[in-house]
Amino acid sequence: MSIGILDTHRPKIPHQQNIMFKFIKKLFGTKYEKDKSLYEPIVEQIHVEEEKLTHLSNDDLRNRTLDFRNRIAEHLSGIDTDIKSIKEEAATTQDFHRKDELFHEVDELIKERDKHLEEILKEILPEAFAVVRETARRFTNNDSITVTATEHDRELAAKKD
Repeated sequence: MSIGILDTHRPKIPHQQNIMFKFIKKLFGTKYEKDKSLYEPIVEQIHVEEEKLTHLSNDDLRNRTLDFRNRIAEHLSGIDTDIKSIKEEAATTQDFHRKDELFHEVDELIKERDKHLEEILKEILPEAFAVVRETARRFTNNDSITVTATEHDRELAAKKD
């Protein structure tokens, strides 16, 4: 028996272990299958939302982004008001310990705000993704897209000049 550079010894997985791995895969599933089952409902929602968007005008499609912003702002308005009022109180108080308590309260509210933000973003995800896909489809199929300028567009144009 010669040992050379080309002689490689790979340990073979015994047949029994191979069967065991297949059984475990069937029992628990693969990562791909788990991910697929997790995202499949979201993809279906995106397709449903896309069908609703095909008939919208370019301006209406563009306004969906403003709707998303408004929904997010409305969802967070209560907690944002609380944070603002506590910060104002902290700015006016002279008591160091009270100020510290208020800033800890603000920190907790910011954590809660992040949770609320995540909730609303998950809620609008299918709609927002569908808007992006529909917009991309329109840009792909058309050389130019005409929309009505908004007040925000006019402000940006004035700043750029």
